[in-house]
Amino acid sequence: MKSIPFNLACLLSLALAAPAFADISTTMKEAMKGETSLYKKVATGKGSDEDAQKLLKYVKSLPAESPEKGDAASWKEKTDKLVKATEDVAAKKPGALQELQTAGNCKACHSVHKG
Repeated sequence: MKSIPFNLACLLSLALAAPAFADISTTMKEAMKGETSLYKKVATGKGSDEDAQKLLKYVKSLPAESPEKGDAASWKEKTDKLVKATEDVAAKKPGALQELQTAGNCKACHSVHKG
């Protein structure tokens, strides 16, 4: 019986410690939006390795989400490219910053998928 409170405490601590990368709105607000955003820092080469990893966690949540409008295949294609480009930046592959800047083009995605 002593293990039940312990297990509940462990689950609660994991839930509280887990980052809230649950939806498009959170990702946009916390990682992509603004001139000083995590995305801008990483895409311009000014972010740290930790910044790139954090951005990667955010963008990896996007393919599983459903956009406000637009075609699911288009959403998958755009978000998969963003994830791949972010992975390449985190792995320090040549040309990855340019790929990320292209894949992270706000207007290209918003014009098709933002309501």
